Amino acid sequence: MSTIALPNATTSIERPSSTPIRAHPALAGMAADPVHKKIFCNPHNHSFQFLSESATVTSVDTSTNFRLPRNIVPTKYAIRIRPDFETFRFTGYELVNIRIDESSSSIVLNATELEIDFAKVDQEGTTHDCRIELDSELERVTLSFEGTLEPGHAVLEITFQGSLNDQLSGFYRSKFTDENGNTHYIATTQFEATDARKAFPCFDEPDLKAVFAIELDTPSDYLAVSNAPDIGTTDLGGGYKRVAFADTIPMSTYLVAFVIGPLEASPPHMSGDTPIRIISKPGQSHLHQFALKAAAHALEFFTDWFSIPYPGSKLDLIAIPDFAFGAMENLGAVTFRETLLLVDPERSSSSELERVVDVISHEIAHMWFGDLVTMKWWNGLWLNEAFATFMELLATDHFNPEWNRWVSFGLSKGAAFGTDGLHNTRPIEFTVVKPSDAEGMFDVLTYEKGASVLRMLERYLGPDTFRSGITRYLNSHRFANAETTDLWTALEEASDQPIAQTMVDWVFQGGYPIVHVSSNDSEITISQKPFSYLSDLARAGINEEESQIGTIWNVPLSVRVGTQLHKFLLGSEPITLPLQNPHDLVIANIGGWGFFRVSYDKELSGRLLANFSQLADLEKFNLASDLWAQTLSLMVGVDHFFELIEAVKDEEDPNLWELISSALHLIDLAASSEKQEAVAKRCNNSLLPILDKLGFEARPDEQEGLARLRATVIEALGTIGHDNETIAECKDLFVKEMSAESDIDPNIVSAVLAVVAANGDEADFAFILDKYRHPSTPQEENRYLMALTKFEHPELIKKVLKMTLGEIRSQNGPFVIASLLSGRTSGVLTWNFLTENWDALLERFPDNTIPRMLSGVAALISDESYSLEGKIRTFFESHPIPTGEKSLKQTLEKYAIYLTFRKRLLETIR
Repeated sequence: MSTIALPNATTSIERPSSTPIRAHPALAGMAADPVHKKIFCNPHNHSFQFLSESATVTSVDTSTNFRLPRNIVPTKYAIRIRPDFETFRFTGYELVNIRIDESSSSIVLNATELEIDFAKVDQEGTTHDCRIELDSELERVTLSFEGTLEPGHAVLEITFQGSLNDQLSGFYRSKFTDENGNTHYIATTQFEATDARKAFPCFDEPDLKAVFAIELDTPSDYLAVSNAPDIGTTDLGGGYKRVAFADTIPMSTYLVAFVIGPLEASPPHMSGDTPIRIISKPGQSHLHQFALKAAAHALEFFTDWFSIPYPGSKLDLIAIPDFAFGAMENLGAVTFRETLLLVDPERSSSSELERVVDVISHEIAHMWFGDLVTMKWWNGLWLNEAFATFMELLATDHFNPEWNRWVSFGLSKGAAFGTDGLHNTRPIEFTVVKPSDAEGMFDVLTYEKGASVLRMLERYLGPDTFRSGITRYLNSHRFANAETTDLWTALEEASDQPIAQTMVDWVFQGGYPIVHVSSNDSEITISQKPFSYLSDLARAGINEEESQIGTIWNVPLSVRVGTQLHKFLLGSEPITLPLQNPHDLVIANIGGWGFFRVSYDKELSGRLLANFSQLADLEKFNLASDLWAQTLSLMVGVDHFFELIEAVKDEEDPNLWELISSALHLIDLAASSEKQEAVAKRCNNSLLPILDKLGFEARPDEQEGLARLRATVIEALGTIGHDNETIAECKDLFVKEMSAESDIDPNIVSAVLAVVAANGDEADFAFILDKYRHPSTPQEENRYLMALTKFEHPELIKKVLKMTLGEIRSQNGPFVIASLLSGRTSGVLTWNFLTENWDALLERFPDNTIPRMLSGVAALISDESYSLEGKIRTFFESHPIPTGEKSLKQTLEKYAIYLTFRKRLLETIR
């Protein structure tokens, strides 16, 4: 262990005076301060103006011990951090300006995995040395002292140290190897939800916003980045420098960021007054331009849409080699996985480019919805993420309308439907007692269901009214915190509609309804009931009282009967509509925006299939998705789904065929060996005509969606249909790439690799492994890594499994194992590997990725693996996971659903 001798604080960080509120206007308070001044600032010059002399205290229940007391709150942090890249330790020093609302002889704040060396507090010239008491369970430190702090202001001074961990959370290290084989390290942060306390002692709750002034001591040749612009560099000697950064706006601790390493930044690209940079490892500057374009578009789009200036002073987008999430919305210093930021458009598929735009847009949307206005507590996390997802879709659709982003979102919405139809679902918003509970909210229910509910509301109110309400909400709470009810209030004021009454069903109860439409010669009747995939609750591991699926929803419905459009809220009572012509086409969920399933009686369903081409793209997708859900839940037989496939054979929407391909894959996996041929025949009968029409080569003038369709069809024919001609063509393209004769089209390369691997040998494996180890882009690295999981030879599977214990980055290892669990041949081998190496995997992988790793368990339903069910349940009874227990329960319920479906399938498939 080594320590850093810090100079006296007064020589390097300006110590606030005995009246800090006057010494620096930023320390005067903020909008979330209970009994202090509300403030606004120009986000570009940080000149604060007082707007109000009074504010109200938000009541906080601290009785559970997981909430900090509110008698003392921060107004500004001045923090200095110095990492040591040889010992992987860091030292820190901070001054915290605090406001005391009630007399106290102690200060309670958050800290974990830190060693606090010294602490004292100064109030109007009186200094109190602190006794330091750490509570590792509550992740708190109590600083107590003789005497009392009186209401007013004081300055807390702390020195501390900690480890640069390798768990991708808090202040951690990321490793990369340069082209010469030299190893380098980056020190970086990931604080959401509650890991700022791993980097510096702090009031680590989202409503305790404060201003941050950061200083970073770094090797002289390293780049240092934080939330605000750097305002000066001091040579410290000995190969080190100190970089100081400007004050931030008042913000939550989880949004603080600092990144230090041998990095390079693009020249600033100006979007209005805001400089945008892409920052990455050296040698990747050729991968910056697309991200710059997407970021500039998003910044301009959101500034216009919200009618509020960007709240930061600069915008850095930083690619981190090791990163547990997709990206993180730190104000002004957004961090990303490399594959979601750095991209070569000439070597990337349209889907990969779309994903990059999605993620960049999502994070930049957070600068307003999340950073400028933040949830008061973690129960409101859904609103941050759901709204950022909604805005991401708006922005991406505007960036490239040909991607048809709202239709492709149907696939993502389908994943939310899949989880929300489980008895082990949860409401979008639920009570968060301890901060770690918030980890369970980073899932498809928060992101995709939340965004779907917002889209449903926007379509129901109308885009202009919805936008007006959002702008009203942001302006009312900027630089402060808000709750879900605050958003409903703003939308009610803009629309004069009972939003809260309508939305409570969707936000505070789990599940969703299936709307049933039946008819006779003169009318149709519309009713609702809760949807679930599993009727046997015991198979879900719960009883009826424990099911989280709700009962009744206020359903915003738009229904077309012939040429008549009806718009209404469907409640507990059925609604009857006149049928002018007994042959009229009836479409519920017009436009496809509703977050609910629809079932039609046999007559209406047959009419829709016969007139399928008349439906909008999203309506077509929903019809197929809803029918597949009813098939999987055993409400209808699989033959009905096969009838739909036959009816849509002339369609060219890639989203529709991705859904069908996914369903066929599950059917193939569940089918016994002797019945796989029947599944392959159905697959080929449906998809070969499409491939014959499209061919393997793209036409210069074809629509962008056809590239995705081509890839989907090739992979399905080569892996489900086992079509010899498709396999041969894929191998031919692969051989040409091996010999450097030609590259595979980026839009189909992942599909070709999947087909080759599924039918491949050791030579194919060796080439793909080498390409994984020496990629030209982050996307290529990911493609070849996932292709390694598709081989079926046991020894090759074992090689990949062994790589997850070392060579494969810990951020990717869980997804590799999940993919291997899903394979017919690899599933059992992977399950055995997982159980034998359980402790090693838990130690190596970040806690929040373990549920994702285990998601593949649900696919252990093939002839080779279905008998594992008892062993799997017994294993998890004695091997709890560190976080994500709800996700594991959902995975096990999905497993039960797939096994139940398998049993029915084997009885019916021909």
